[in-house]
Amino acid sequence: MHRQSKPGTDTNAASASFDFQGWFETWQQECLCLRLDPNGIITFVSANSMELLGYQPSELVGRPAVDFLALDHPDHALIQGLTDKTWPLRDQPIKRHTARRRDGTLAYFVTQERNIYDESGTQVATERMAYDETARVEAELSVLESEQKYRRLVEGIRGDYFIFTHSPDGEVTYASPSIKDVLGYDPEMVVGRNWRDFVKADNLGRDEAEKVEGAVAAGKPFHKLVVEIDNQEGEKLIVEVQERQLYDSAGNYESMEGIARDITELTTATNELQQLREELEQRVANRTAELQATNVQLSESEERYRDLVEKQAEFIVRWTPDLKRTFVNESYARYIGKPASELVNCSFMPILVKEDAAVFETAMAQLTPEKNSVTYEHRIHREGGVVSWAQWTDRAFFDEQGNPESYLSVGRDVTALKEAEDKVRQKELLLEHVSRRAIMGELVAGIAHEIHQPLHAASAFAEAARRHLEMGKPGGVETSVDCMREISEAVTRTATIIRRLRDFTKPSDVKLEKLFINDLVRESLEILAFETRRAHLYPEMHLASDLPWVQGDRIQLQQIIVSLITNACEAVADVPIQQRKLTIRSGVDGKMVRIEFEDSGTGISADELESVFDAFVTSRSGGTGMGLTVSRTIAEAHRGTLYAKSNAPAPGACFVLELPYPGARAASQSVVSGQAELNEDSKSE
Repeated sequence: MHRQSKPGTDTNAASASFDFQGWFETWQQECLCLRLDPNGIITFVSANSMELLGYQPSELVGRPAVDFLALDHPDHALIQGLTDKTWPLRDQPIKRHTARRRDGTLAYFVTQERNIYDESGTQVATERMAYDETARVEAELSVLESEQKYRRLVEGIRGDYFIFTHSPDGEVTYASPSIKDVLGYDPEMVVGRNWRDFVKADNLGRDEAEKVEGAVAAGKPFHKLVVEIDNQEGEKLIVEVQERQLYDSAGNYESMEGIARDITELTTATNELQQLREELEQRVANRTAELQATNVQLSESEERYRDLVEKQAEFIVRWTPDLKRTFVNESYARYIGKPASELVNCSFMPILVKEDAAVFETAMAQLTPEKNSVTYEHRIHREGGVVSWAQWTDRAFFDEQGNPESYLSVGRDVTALKEAEDKVRQKELLLEHVSRRAIMGELVAGIAHEIHQPLHAASAFAEAARRHLEMGKPGGVETSVDCMREISEAVTRTATIIRRLRDFTKPSDVKLEKLFINDLVRESLEILAFETRRAHLYPEMHLASDLPWVQGDRIQLQQIIVSLITNACEAVADVPIQQRKLTIRSGVDGKMVRIEFEDSGTGISADELESVFDAFVTSRSGGTGMGLTVSRTIAEAHRGTLYAKSNAPAPGACFVLELPYPGARAASQSVVSGQAELNEDSKSE
């Protein structure tokens, strides 16, 4: 039967004299040639089917072609969008098929078909030439998979960051999902608009932003600026932007890509801390500007996302629930002091300072599907024996059952900031010591009286003993021995008073220990015994029994109590003696040990309940105005609170000190950062 094209087509291309054998020999090394009957059954297949599919021609002839070249494989839709660069006949229509070899692996073919008709115009066969493009397809699929992986990394960043790209004229072409968290806009509300719509003409940094185009023309590769951006609510946020330009294969400026961070809260910090942050950010910017690398083996898209993640100045780490890293960027590897290859697939717990493990565990316990991010700080062992502080923001990714699948951590070094905080705390400790010395200066008359009493008693008993011994009367020795005992007790009392005063006033390092608040109240009242008697103020004690112990520094907490009792003595000075009253109560209130000091003095007005804690605020002549300020600072350093409340309509005021006790909340790490812990006795409780 003759083979010819369907009527109306080019008969020369499909004439009866078509040389099928010659056509086959031309393509036999790179193409699989088949002939199918009208039902799609293979009637002929080229001999290279063994090399391409692993089947002998005889195994394929007589079987449906769809058994080997399928259009409905799951990968079929994926390969339809691939380019046709390697197809030699790009001007002719093609189809793509997915084939399964004998060994079970997949092969990818691009095919062209030719229908054969008899003299009556009836289709009698189909000839198909299938070109094997498996290697190219697998390469392109690998690139797509890498691009998707880095896109997930970038778009998984949350918190105060978002990523963007825009064209040379300023039209935004991409915005990461995290822009919703920062500015309140959905990405689709931003894409297609000009960045100038959000950085208004009168906004901070607009002029600098306009200068970037000139810097690009001058060949500057990297740009860093701070601008005000209007969020969806119309509020102006201060945002730090780092961006760089991208070029096409011809070297033409094609687009700008960058990362933005909301630093509004940072700019409201104190001048000293702000200066430290600016220095840190400058160092970060300098390091970022020095990072330049390209990977010519990856596509342009993969390179863009890899640079955004791996060239970040901040540390980026992905890790699994078993605490093993699956990805680290170059900044993190450089910070730790090891190559990234030595950090991936290894646990990060060995570099975590052992004492800070509880901080990490507490932060992880807070992560839930509803609250999937947390910020915390801990110390890290780096190469060379260096210990540094790092701040981390972790985001957890959960499966449908609510179990964590992976984590993404973004961090930065805050060692300089911690050192500054320690210096501030050291100054506060010095101020506390000066305050204690000032209190002792005010109590010097009472101190002299308290010491004079036992010394006078000792002198009297010594004189009595001498007289009994000189008289030589019966029983004189026994009476003298009793006098000696009284002398010993008087001397011991004097030594105790001096020791407590010395401990209260001498400078010392912070020492956290197990303390019972009722004992501190009693010891403080002994120090102030003369002052309370002179003020005709006799405290009523309502101290709860079996109070839990608190963790704190004995001298600092005693300083608070002494200051509050001294204030009570001064507050009742203008009140008739019979109406003077000080009631001290202790107990447990929820998660806190609570101590109240309630006096019947002149009281505090409602609008002054907070201002009394301000520095240099005092109502008495010669006062420093620092007692309550220092006392509140000490209470907050112990994770507690100190506040005042009015007794109205009754006279006087009440000061309340609340301190956490172990088991109620996580034990405070230290009054001075990283310095003190529970002693061994406390740990064993």
